[in-house]
Amino acid sequence: MKRLSIGLGSVVLLSVIAAYAGDDSGEAATTAAKADTAVNNEASRREATREAIRRAVRGDGLPQEKMEKSYQSVSHEEIDRYVGSWVKLETYFGRKVEGTLRSVNGNTLYIDEHLGQGSASYPIDKTKLSGLKVLR
Repeated sequence: MKRLSIGLGSVVLLSVIAAYAGDDSGEAATTAAKADTAVNNEASRREATREAIRRAVRGDGLPQEKMEKSYQSVSHEEIDRYVGSWVKLETYFGRKVEGTLRSVNGNTLYIDEHLGQGSASYPIDKTKLSGLKVLR
């Protein structure tokens, strides 16, 4: 007998749920349409993000101006502003040096000259230079 009462209670509960569900069929369709729209918006945002990442990685998108760098002559007084830059030097003795300006200490320039598989660092006196150019 208990099984029958439990079964009847379940049937009554299901019929009540079905009655309420049947009354709100229009609202259920509207809710489903809103859920589909939200899913589509989310998918379109994800695709837009993926496309933006692809453009950033490939370098597409806005046209970028490419500034051509060239070696330009600078005076001995303003060379300390270019620490860390690539430089080309020529001494009065005819020696040409190309490398990175590591530091400036008074009248001495410290240059890292890049060689085949390494680099050499050495000081060069500013007063012994006949030419001084900086890549900018």
